[in-house]
Amino acid sequence: MTAGMPRGNVKNVDSPARAKTQLISLLLLSLVLRLAWGLSQKSEPDPSLGDQFEYLQLGRNLLSSGQLRFHDERFEQWVYAYRTPGYPLLIAACAGNVRAVRVVQAVIDTSTVLAIYLLSRRFLTSSGALVAAGLVSVNPFLIYFSGLILSETLFTAMLAWGMYLLVRQRTLALSVGVMVLALATLVRPSALGLIVLLPVAAAWTYGWRAMARNALLALLAILLVLAPWAYRNAYHPQVSAWIWTTTNSGITTYDGFHDRATGASDQKAFLQEMRTLLFRMDEVERDAYLSQRAHEWIRAHPAQSLKLMGMKILRTWSPVPLSNEYGSSRLYVAVGLCYGVPFDILILLGLWKGMLPRTAKVLLLLPAIYFTGIHASSVGSLRYRIPFEPPMAVIAGSWALCAWNRSHGSSRC
Repeated sequence: MTAGMPRGNVKNVDSPARAKTQLISLLLLSLVLRLAWGLSQKSEPDPSLGDQFEYLQLGRNLLSSGQLRFHDERFEQWVYAYRTPGYPLLIAACAGNVRAVRVVQAVIDTSTVLAIYLLSRRFLTSSGALVAAGLVSVNPFLIYFSGLILSETLFTAMLAWGMYLLVRQRTLALSVGVMVLALATLVRPSALGLIVLLPVAAAWTYGWRAMARNALLALLAILLVLAPWAYRNAYHPQVSAWIWTTTNSGITTYDGFHDRATGASDQKAFLQEMRTLLFRMDEVERDAYLSQRAHEWIRAHPAQSLKLMGMKILRTWSPVPLSNEYGSSRLYVAVGLCYGVPFDILILLGLWKGMLPRTAKVLLLLPAIYFTGIHASSVGSLRYRIPFEPPMAVIAGSWALCAWNRSHGSSRC
């Protein structure tokens, strides 16, 4: 098995001891920032942020009764397959304690910084890798979400570590990386397609046989991971259907495509209109019905659907939060602009003039391209950009290294 994807063609003149010290300092800074933010929050999350309470219910119910379920107040029903079990398992492992979850997530998010450093070292010198890791370390959106009871932090770390293991291209590392990515579908089921695309992209330089092998390995890993969940749903008395992901996709799709859709998530209006009808359905029937209604609307309004998709892409790539909960804060908007705009510029410069191989640029951009497309088909939000920002930091770091070399008289870029 070949050792890995090719590095940039700049000679590594960095001091290993100095780079190690700087990396440790960066990781400590990352951990302190995340702990300080998480522990400064209230002991229970804001009741207006519904997703957090759903996850908390799932984790606490799993801990107390062994049942993965929560009470959906919108329909006054217990639901059992609305969320995959990955993130609720983390909450249960933390005894359902919000502060404990935040501490664990601070550590997990700090590990993402390390994963990006190691991923960057496959292509860049330690200086460039430190820049990439530094961008992840101070990313205000990653810091903010590490203090929320949401799946972004866990999924982002799994994605970063999976990508690092993939580019090593050694048999054991590749197998572990594919399995980590497959397990990530239990945290973020919308990543299913990405879990196949990433191993294929990582093997691009090794020919079609390696790509086919990686695709098959990814498919087998996904099947191995999701089959127990689908089996549980099929034989669960309250579900009784082979649900391989969740019963959440129908309402999410309809949220993005109906007469009053704006590209943002706003379910209250249409849920109120359909209240009587939806109350009569169980979660599986409701999922199928809303999915059907959404696709009928798309076929009947192709031009408006394309316009909505464009609006969702703009929302996903917005450098500042736009939701009512976060977008109304001038501080959040200012912090988002101060970090997001320079970061996006560095990425563009890295794509244009950075020293990464073209295959590496494609691999690092693949999560961004994939999730942009996925959320153009549902709803758009800066929240959904969180997982793909760390891999793009490698591209940004590659341009910073290029600029550094030029400033020190080297033409290598």
